[in-house]
Amino acid sequence: MLSVNKGEICLLISEQLLEQIENYLDVHYISPEWLAQKKNEGAHFSLSMRLGDDPEKDTVVRTIINHIKEKFGILDSPFAEYLWRLIDRKGMTDVETYKKAHLDRRIFSKIRNEKNYMPSKRTILAIAIALECDFKETNTLLHRAGYHLSSSSKEDVIVGYFIENKIYDLFLINEVLYHFGFKTLGD
Repeated sequence: MLSVNKGEICLLISEQLLEQIENYLDVHYISPEWLAQKKNEGAHFSLSMRLGDDPEKDTVVRTIINHIKEKFGILDSPFAEYLWRLIDRKGMTDVETYKKAHLDRRIFSKIRNEKNYMPSKRTILAIAIALECDFKETNTLLHRAGYHLSSSSKEDVIVGYFIENKIYDLFLINEVLYHFGFKTLGD
């Protein structure tokens, strides 16, 4: 966790970065008020819309495929299995990953050894940042744990800004999250 107060944090974050993030929020954040207005106008939205997805994309095919997979027992690989493959593909070790994500090794031990253990969304996002995942990899990792990046969450949109711009500095991301009043990623 950060040990500086909010006034000091503002000095660490450039005004230009804050302006870029505010502009990104303006474009990508879907407020509950805007969503209610559009629904009143007759627009239809999928509950599975995720940040990084094309909002115009038809999700019917994906729903049908998922239904068929469930019906015939063809399941995606579990979260931990996907995570280990991703770590290998990125050329990192477990130790490098949890250190770069600023996580306690016990969390990785639980993921590796406890079959039904599922880390928090913040922990998974810290891992995705440490592995320098793009939107697709991040959403896949989150999806395997039952989460996703949502365009209706300012916190998710802020993290999405950093992923989209390939800024994988966890300290900077945490400073910005703290500045906007959100909890930080990692331990």
